[in-house]
Amino acid sequence: MSSEPARSISDDDDDIAFGETLVSVENLTKHFTTGGGLLSLRYDATGGGFPFRTHSDRVRAVENVSFDIKKGETLGIVGESGCGKSTLARTILKLHAPTDGDIYFKGENLADLTGEALRKRRREMQMIFQDPQSSLDPRMKVGPIVEEPMKAHDIYDPDERSDRVRDLLEKVGLDPQHYNRYPHEFSGGQRQRVNLARALAVNPDFIVCDEPVSALDVSIQAQVLNTMKRLQREFGLTYLFIAHDLSVIRHISDRVGVMYLGQLVELADRDELFENPQHPYTRSLLESIPVPDPRVEGRRGVLEGDVPSPINPPSGCRFRTRCPDLIAPDTYEMSDAEWVNVRRFMRAVDRRTFTVTDRAELLAEFFDDAYPDGEAGDVTDRAIDNVLADEWETAATLLQERFAEQSICALREPSYEVEPEHGTNQHFAACHLNADD
Repeated sequence: MSSEPARSISDDDDDIAFGETLVSVENLTKHFTTGGGLLSLRYDATGGGFPFRTHSDRVRAVENVSFDIKKGETLGIVGESGCGKSTLARTILKLHAPTDGDIYFKGENLADLTGEALRKRRREMQMIFQDPQSSLDPRMKVGPIVEEPMKAHDIYDPDERSDRVRDLLEKVGLDPQHYNRYPHEFSGGQRQRVNLARALAVNPDFIVCDEPVSALDVSIQAQVLNTMKRLQREFGLTYLFIAHDLSVIRHISDRVGVMYLGQLVELADRDELFENPQHPYTRSLLESIPVPDPRVEGRRGVLEGDVPSPINPPSGCRFRTRCPDLIAPDTYEMSDAEWVNVRRFMRAVDRRTFTVTDRAELLAEFFDDAYPDGEAGDVTDRAIDNVLADEWETAATLLQERFAEQSICALREPSYEVEPEHGTNQHFAACHLNADD
């Protein structure tokens, strides 16, 4: 019984020129539903019949994310653990089905593709995972691991595949003789190079790199990053590079996007973002970078509070509950010093970070230099009375409802274009402080 000869990799009819948009993400959203099992049962006899109902929550992992990636560039995505970076990466490749939004690759909407059409497109889009060990089958030798994508897409005949694997191993900095070794015989950096070779096997245009060096030693990180940059030039690759290490992002990226709690809060050219950050969260991340000089004085930037739950994120700007620059509500007339003190008091009450014995002590701790008057002063007086009466919840609710939730930061989602100081490309910042720019 005869079979069709395996295909070779050829130029695509829909090739995109360097510098033109290869990937376009528009209002991409991904939600997950939790619960649904026995532990999610809740007693509810109001509807008659069986008195238990299942309860589920919606985790808003990624919401309304939009950006373009040009062919040949590296777009870095950075943010705290749990902010939705990896979910975004997997959703772009449709490893997760998007809840809403569009993902255009070479002008075709991946969100509409299924089955064989999606499988064919995936030859042009590959992924490198974070853990170089768990992403390699320990029972397979390196050669067959790198060959596997070519077999899946029916590319090359067996002899050509073997030759290509050896060629790729050499290109990523490994000995072609390693073809018959198992993953456990390699170091972490070498295993990640095997992953690189596997991603390159089907000659993709676009590679999503999900924290590919975070599990490696710093010295090995630099070697792998330099190899990735060299391969990008040699193969004309486009990268979406996910990381939480700002130094790694700065080394490899052309443009940088910053994510917080499932949303993109800033996007700009690399130098523009590092030298002219326009979102308080971005500034906080940059201030947290340690300076390797014991003579440098000053305290590293430390964000207050915890990241809110993605099940019930804050309204408006999601960073507002931790933002050191929360905008005062227009309802009241307060000086900058008065608002700073009110904001500090409000957050201290919410987190119960202080103990107090009398009013004078409280005023000295929070309002030594400025105390609001008028209606703002009346609200603050009532909150202080609540605290002194040990009614912390009442005080916290009052301050949140009358101050924090009346700020424009809570009332409206921010989205602004900022005039760049470095370069001419778009600088997006999701912060109302840029409203007048």
